[in-house]
Amino acid sequence: MRAVLLLALILPLSLAQAQGLQLQPHTFQAHDGRTVQAELGTLTVPLRHAHPEGPGLPLRFVRFKSTSPSPGAPIVYLAGGPGGSGIEAARYGRFDLFLALREVADVIALDQRGTGQSNPHPELKQSWAIPLDQRMDEALLTSTVKKAAAEASRTWTAAGVDLGAFTTVENADDLEMLRKALGAPKLNLWGISYGTHLGLAYVRRHAERVDHIILAGIEGPDDTWKRPAHAEALLGRWEAVLRAEGERGPGLKARLAKLLKSLRSKPLTVEFTDEEKGDRRTWKVSPFDLQCLAFESLRDPATFRRFLPLLTALESGNHEAMAPFAGRLREGLLRPMSLAMDAASGVSPARRALIEREAAKAVLGGSVNPGALLAEDVAGVSDLGESFRGPLKADVPVLLISGTLDGRTSPDNAEALRPGLSRAVHLVLEGAGHDGLFQSDPRILERMKSFLKGEALRDERMEIKAKP
Repeated sequence: MRAVLLLALILPLSLAQAQGLQLQPHTFQAHDGRTVQAELGTLTVPLRHAHPEGPGLPLRFVRFKSTSPSPGAPIVYLAGGPGGSGIEAARYGRFDLFLALREVADVIALDQRGTGQSNPHPELKQSWAIPLDQRMDEALLTSTVKKAAAEASRTWTAAGVDLGAFTTVENADDLEMLRKALGAPKLNLWGISYGTHLGLAYVRRHAERVDHIILAGIEGPDDTWKRPAHAEALLGRWEAVLRAEGERGPGLKARLAKLLKSLRSKPLTVEFTDEEKGDRRTWKVSPFDLQCLAFESLRDPATFRRFLPLLTALESGNHEAMAPFAGRLREGLLRPMSLAMDAASGVSPARRALIEREAAKAVLGGSVNPGALLAEDVAGVSDLGESFRGPLKADVPVLLISGTLDGRTSPDNAEALRPGLSRAVHLVLEGAGHDGLFQSDPRILERMKSFLKGEALRDERMEIKAKP
């Protein structure tokens, strides 16, 4: 029955061609209750662009019409993840940005294939867990996630899911079909995190169709696997921040190293009550648990500020302070789109070797790529290859936005792209993290609007003051 329902959502392409692009009036409501008149769009694309005669996949999007009397090329928002919903991004924290950019052109909140309202199988997920009484390390986490991925791929394939159709290349060609369906000579692209990975793939394949592109929190073509050296450098930047605030003592990295050394000789035993089940649990906290938690906390300044008191608590012997993080570190979910997209993008042999060398010397070790999988680990998924991950050259206007305290996408990722992007400018936000790349300062939006209007920008470093 499930397979029948899933296949019914993947329309025959002949029907999709007959339907074409569908647009209907839509009252869009933000999470806070505000509303705006928009259009709800549906476009059916080939599940596999190399086989346009095969099954099709409906994509949904919301178009916010421009307030300009002479709008520019449509602005398409590319959500992160992979797996994020563009429509939900517009509904929640970025609603004001979508409305503000209408000053330039139509703004489109797109749900990429396999996400949000463009997901033909939203109920499919595969959980994994590592028992709390086991000593978790990188090898155990990887083997656990691999086992879950293998089981998921078998189950999902049996349910009619074509995992190999969820790649960034297919995603990029969806954008080209959207451009054609809208009758637009070019697109403006606006992406964050994985959305930059997708935007760069579109540039590689369809550069002549790009008007301007904004990339915030850059994940380059070969950046899916993160570098331990970037996390190590960020710990150093946090040391400088904390010392400037008056902190004295051995320093952040030395404190982490001391705790990790202690955990290697004797794991922490944390007793706590499971709030959902009400029973008592015992967690043997390993060094890798702490490394993973530290890395996850580096995502953004606000999250890392919450990690620092935990570090102090552990140093003082208050081990119970770790209890709230048990589920986050020892359990997870796999979903078709995000699993397949990352596995297909993969990592080059040279970068993988570099990551292994850096992890051997880094305080946080291999925690920056927890449970990372390759295409060979997911049945039905093929690696996109070195032509996808290789150097990119393009003569299109690019605005790169990076935060110096971003623990997910280092400013170095943006700089590594500069040699091939002849018309790129880099806005570096001093003190911003991964979640503050658009709205941590009103000047960022002003730079974005100026850029999309074709005004000349220069490289700039902008100090972002932390919100109280």
